[in-house]
Amino acid sequence: MTRRSVILLGGPDSGKTNYVGRLWPALDGGEGRLIAAVQPNDIGFVLDTADHLFQGQFAPRSEHTEARRDFEVVVRACDSDSQATIVIPDISGELWKKAVDDSELESDWMDELKRADGALIFVRINSDQNIRPLDWVTSKRLLGRIGGDLKKGTPTQVMLCELIRFLELSLKKRPDGGTPRLSVVVSAWDLVDQESFEKGPEAFIAREYPLLGGRLKDTFLDVKIFGLSVVGGDLSVDESYREAFLEKGLDGHGWVASYDTTNHLWHKDSDVTLPVAWVVGI
Repeated sequence: MTRRSVILLGGPDSGKTNYVGRLWPALDGGEGRLIAAVQPNDIGFVLDTADHLFQGQFAPRSEHTEARRDFEVVVRACDSDSQATIVIPDISGELWKKAVDDSELESDWMDELKRADGALIFVRINSDQNIRPLDWVTSKRLLGRIGGDLKKGTPTQVMLCELIRFLELSLKKRPDGGTPRLSVVVSAWDLVDQESFEKGPEAFIAREYPLLGGRLKDTFLDVKIFGLSVVGGDLSVDESYREAFLEKGLDGHGWVASYDTTNHLWHKDSDVTLPVAWVVGI
């Protein structure tokens, strides 16, 4: 059985923790493309995150600690016997931000990148941790100066471009010899209006983070972009939605926006495992 390491990247409050908390119930419930084949031995922190969601609350931001809390689970494809052990290392947004600010990643975490053959990068809509993008000319200049004045606040799109560079330098080829895959996940996608939804998260990135949009087209990585709503609505603001959610729990809540290549449109898919399933590719 293949052992696969899938890295989750993104800044603070980008949606990584809540996604992992929603991913496990989906794997365990057999709701999507990937299904848990074996019950993991120790996923306490994942269950804690899922409990927040079950109670109608988003999980608090995770802080970097010395204690590793990696998520490891054996999965199989829903339509075959193909299995793989996937490992999602617990790397906080603060650690990724520091790595970009200092132009250096701790050796243990660099080793994790080298063990991985795929990744998910998260960017969240309307996060108060997002640092607004600058114009193209200024952003390009700042890319060459990370570690100086940028320590006061690296623009989010500059940080994400640097994370892609980390991946390009580190990710190994897939078990079948294929190009490493990258899922770009725009979280809190339920907050966009209908027009933005129909244009899709790729258009959103091109408009709001043009440097990142250009970078995604200029990489050898195999890139696919998704929109994500962990629970299908805003639990922190929409009280009526929260009450309806509490009546039913996670079942039937949450979706991924993916592109239908047949009908040429973006649509909601209830399978929240899709961003990981595409990266793993079993």
